Amino acid sequence: MVFGDGNSEQNAASIFAIGRSGALVLDAVRRQGCVARSELTETTPLSQQSVHRLAEDLITRGLLRLEAPQITGRGKPSPMLALEPNGAFGIGLAIDTEDVRIAVTNLLGDILHLSVLEADPGAPEAVRDAARATVPAMIRALGLPPERIAGIGVSMQGYRRKPGLAFVTPRRLDAWHGRDVSTFFGDIFPFPLMAENNATLGAEAENWVGAGRRFDNFAYLSINLGFGGGLVLNGAPFTGHHMNAAEVSSIYTDEESQRRPALKTLIAMLQDEGYDIATVGALKARYDPSWPVIERWVTRVTPALDQILRALSGIVDPAAVVFGGEAPLDLRQRLAAAASPRGLDDYGIPLPEPELLISAIGTDPNVLGAALLPIRTRLFR
Repeated sequence: MVFGDGNSEQNAASIFAIGRSGALVLDAVRRQGCVARSELTETTPLSQQSVHRLAEDLITRGLLRLEAPQITGRGKPSPMLALEPNGAFGIGLAIDTEDVRIAVTNLLGDILHLSVLEADPGAPEAVRDAARATVPAMIRALGLPPERIAGIGVSMQGYRRKPGLAFVTPRRLDAWHGRDVSTFFGDIFPFPLMAENNATLGAEAENWVGAGRRFDNFAYLSINLGFGGGLVLNGAPFTGHHMNAAEVSSIYTDEESQRRPALKTLIAMLQDEGYDIATVGALKARYDPSWPVIERWVTRVTPALDQILRALSGIVDPAAVVFGGEAPLDLRQRLAAAASPRGLDDYGIPLPEPELLISAIGTDPNVLGAALLPIRTRLFR
């Protein structure tokens, strides 16, 4: 499979080889949106001379661009810097229990393409074959320069037994259980390939285009068929030693897990009421806020939700907790409204608690996070 020539690979190595200091400058611009070059000395540990040199290098590489200067006082105004949207691209592949989605994002996190692969997510070889056929056609259709593609990120459901790219998956994805994702896809793509847990990637998407614009430290709750979480600490996703940080469902006993805020329990309750709903997709398509069973489900799962919120507050002390995942917006709003994150201290004063936010990401957070993963790994780490 040919995407480009050897020169493209050399150009790609040059574009992404920005070094630690260059990454600091790039990330400072990303987080502020548009910033005067002179202000970067306040948000990075770099001297003005270093910032000037690094900014010029990032402009040359096509990762930053100059904006019209803002005049705020006497003297020559400092140039304004912003990310160049087409400076880099990421491809995301989200392997979920119900389908496989593929997306392309630019450096800003804008979704340029999003579609569902015609492959059974529980059949790895079929997923690989579909991706092998789809990726080059998608790149051609979008006119993406191969040398500016940071890589391919894969979103997997499940946790790890040890650091690496093999996951313990849900039953519906048994065929992926224990497979090293990078080894499985092998060299069918001429780009770096990496993988991460779907909830952590939801947190990454939120960090890039949502709560991360306000907070350096927040937790993300991924309310899907199951219930997972992700952490962003000091502006970057945190995965922990075994790469299972914020695997929130692991804190529950077997009995407690039946009452966690996972959509499979809501689907089961709906089926008991006679509704023909068996998947998250069907739930989202037919969701009706007036269903009485919804309020019963919220009441049932709120104690387990409060349990994880207290754990996060007591151990991590995040500025915010974001309610995200595939759950319908109304459902996430109801859960946040019902939650009681903290109690009173010995003096009867409410303990400090995180701000509860509803994710405003309008697209699929898992696949967006997957597409952003190679961009972060190669440019911002």
